[in-house]
Amino acid sequence: MTFLSSILILVVGTIGLFLGLILAFIAPEELRAGKKYFQLAKLLLAIALLIFINFALYQSELVPLMVVFSIFALVMFFLSFKIKYRSIELLNYAVIIFPYFYINEEYKLIFVSILFVYGLVSGTLFKKILNKD
Repeated sequence: MTFLSSILILVVGTIGLFLGLILAFIAPEELRAGKKYFQLAKLLLAIALLIFINFALYQSELVPLMVVFSIFALVMFFLSFKIKYRSIELLNYAVIIFPYFYINEEYKLIFVSILFVYGLVSGTLFKKILNKD
């Protein structure tokens, strides 16, 4: 897989964040009713991403990067639940995207698929954060 195709696949995966934001603006009444379910889904997807990224980094024999990523991702994830600002949420999303460039090619599509769904859920919750800043 070339570098350009890897970048394009990652762009498709990150579109979920923007689609979630659009979804939040289209159906705000659904967001109010399902906020706790979106937060639960975000938590479960973040855990799934963390486990999958650690597995992929371990398979790529990048254990030191796996440890550093795990610590940094956990800190950022807990900060995003405590501090509700868009800069923290975007930084959290960037931390999740970072290992994409280091994992094996065979895991990238699975990673991007989970990232898309995580972005969709995060984007729907992002509307409340936008109003806070």
